[in-house]
Amino acid sequence: MSWDDKFSKDAGSIDASEIRELLKILADPEILSFAGGIPDPDLFPMDKVRAFRERMADAPDQDRKLMQYSQTEGYEPLRLWVAEKNSTDMLSLNKNNVLVTNGAQQSLSLLAAAMIDADTPIAVANPTYLGALQVFGSRRPKYFAVKTDEHGLVIDAVEDAFKQGAKFLYTIPDFQNPGGMTIPLDRRQKIIELAHQYDVAIIEDTAYRELYFDAPPPASLLEIEAEFLGKDQWNNKGLVIQLGTASKTLMPALRVGWSIAPTALLDKLVLMKQANDLHTSTVNQILAYELAAEIMDTHLEKLREVYGERRTAMVDALTQNLPNSVNFTAPKGGMFVWLNLPEGMNARKLLEKSLASEKIAFVPGAAFHANGGGENTMRLSFSTCTPEVIHDGMKRLADLIRSEL
Repeated sequence: MSWDDKFSKDAGSIDASEIRELLKILADPEILSFAGGIPDPDLFPMDKVRAFRERMADAPDQDRKLMQYSQTEGYEPLRLWVAEKNSTDMLSLNKNNVLVTNGAQQSLSLLAAAMIDADTPIAVANPTYLGALQVFGSRRPKYFAVKTDEHGLVIDAVEDAFKQGAKFLYTIPDFQNPGGMTIPLDRRQKIIELAHQYDVAIIEDTAYRELYFDAPPPASLLEIEAEFLGKDQWNNKGLVIQLGTASKTLMPALRVGWSIAPTALLDKLVLMKQANDLHTSTVNQILAYELAAEIMDTHLEKLREVYGERRTAMVDALTQNLPNSVNFTAPKGGMFVWLNLPEGMNARKLLEKSLASEKIAFVPGAAFHANGGGENTMRLSFSTCTPEVIHDGMKRLADLIRSEL
């Protein structure tokens, strides 16, 4: 009996995630991991979670309601919070522009199902988030891999992809995963102009936007488009779909994310989610809302302080120890530093040696490239290690790279 010939073409196109497979190796407590782009669990607001559970226990009738089916669109106070948080003088969002999803990953899945058929041309940064490539890849699109530099998407390459018929552009403008770069304001404005010139939708992933260390990032693509179109024109003419998540700021296990979109698109996404899983966990949505409404501002200040110290530790250690033939990003937020090794050096082989001799893990960069390449690149995450551990790990990793040279 073989199941291979019973899979759909979409299912057959899905490969194992390199990061997910790597995380299995990291179950070894002796491994020092700079691989997973995950928040530090020591920073989870567990005292507030316990207080929420106690309130539930003291009100059993209300408690039962939290465990019932609810509307597909999501918990209304949470949707209103998202809408208010992202509204501006030029953009009046309401609950009907917001769909709560099982993390931003489900937002990507719903959008892929709504917009991609086999061979549909789509544009992604090169490199880009591996999870997005997995989702999009299951629909078998044609990729336009858009060149990036230390400032993110290169405008000429964006326009070239749009000219060739890309249906949408997926981008993480702020502290990108995996590259760590942030797109400057002038490029963001040009991307919006080009999107409307060529009628190309934009999926803006804001997973890391609130995790800035030095200063807030430039205006979001959603904000810029609202300004470009004129007051309250976005819902009728907008091309930007913005994705958000509580995973990087509160806790991943809540599985609470959201899509912000014009109602014509959002209504379709609601129907698709209804057919997919009915709704996101009611109790998790309520917990996410209460945490966001009560502690988000002060909690974000703590995250920025801690992650900022760790970013500085990693950048300083790499600067002090890496050979000049290796260059890397110095991110202003997020969780990642991106390394470019000398041409000819293979990061996957380097990982094998690193695990064997140093017990240090990172993510080889090839998996983040839609159309191949990137064998000499790698991603490091600083989010879960203390500055002292980071300094030691980066020195040992740099010594290994020197030995390979």
